[in-house]
Amino acid sequence: MLSWLSLSPAYGLERVTLQLKWHHQFQFAGYYAAKELGYYKDAGLEVTIEPVSVNKDPIANVLDGGAQYGVGSSDLLLLRSSGKPVVVLGVIFQHSPYELLALQSSGIESVSDLVGKRVLIDPYATEIIAYLKKNKVPLSSLNQLKSNNYGADDLISGRADAIVGYSTNDPWYLNKAGARYVAFRPRSADIDFYGDNLFTTESELNKHPARTKAFLEASLKGWHYALEHPVIVADLMISKGYFLADDREKLLFEANESIQLIHSNLVEIGYMHDERWRHIAETYADLGMLPKNFSLQGFLYDQKPKNSPEWMVLFALITVIVIVYSLKTNRSKQDDKKTIRISEIKHRKAQEIARLGSYATDLTTGKWESS
Repeated sequence: MLSWLSLSPAYGLERVTLQLKWHHQFQFAGYYAAKELGYYKDAGLEVTIEPVSVNKDPIANVLDGGAQYGVGSSDLLLLRSSGKPVVVLGVIFQHSPYELLALQSSGIESVSDLVGKRVLIDPYATEIIAYLKKNKVPLSSLNQLKSNNYGADDLISGRADAIVGYSTNDPWYLNKAGARYVAFRPRSADIDFYGDNLFTTESELNKHPARTKAFLEASLKGWHYALEHPVIVADLMISKGYFLADDREKLLFEANESIQLIHSNLVEIGYMHDERWRHIAETYADLGMLPKNFSLQGFLYDQKPKNSPEWMVLFALITVIVIVYSLKTNRSKQDDKKTIRISEIKHRKAQEIARLGSYATDLTTGKWESS
């Protein structure tokens, strides 16, 4: 018979929120899979996935406690340097999707041609800003535009000469519109940053280490499924209302582009290397965007158990010594007891032999009978 507790699927689950850095897209597919396939619930979590909002900064929402986890870019490193207590839990995109896009009709053939042009800049795309600086194109030389959508529509409509776009998203709209365009990627200038990074805050990590670990593991499990079954997850996203059915073709385009940047066939999903982050930090530093030799301590999540405090190590050492000494002492006592026991047996045997010898003498002399 089922108890009333089993009838409540959310009973006992910890409620947390994941803040996305953009609207619902396949670039967040692993999190949808983890939620809808029950991986989060299996980990004891009830997860709300929050898309970006016009009136709410996604990073600030995590820092302010409105969400416990978030998806950010490599600019998390710059936030850390400014005193924001962000901690990267894992990397999903091994290469950043950010790129500069311009229509061929604009006459823009190189990054330097952007000077004086109307460019839609995404403030979170710090690798693009670094890319421009490396090509000696300061932001002040651009006619910067602002938009709530940061999409290809501004390029197609002619409102902008160039935009900061996402290779997993904007080219689909340009291709659908039949627009001929050029793309400038930071990787061509050796600016190879990580893409979408799952992060949290020091407060969340310190107060809820087990929850953080469970959330990360369930999220990565969802990503494994999403990359192995992109079509199924795309249809799942539609059936659960993240997308309209008309967007299925776009979702599959996103899936294909995302898989190429995640490189799950070459690198474990979620994997990040401190030397790669060091390279990113050095790139920022060379461009004056970060202090030289900026410390990564505390910025990268470490799942390995921390070293025990010195007093615990000392206590453990003393305990081992006591145990070893006790074992040796007990063994010595046992050996002493065995020696005494053997001596007692030998003594008794000598006494028995002496008595037998005495009986034999009595028999031969006749003393036994007379007695």
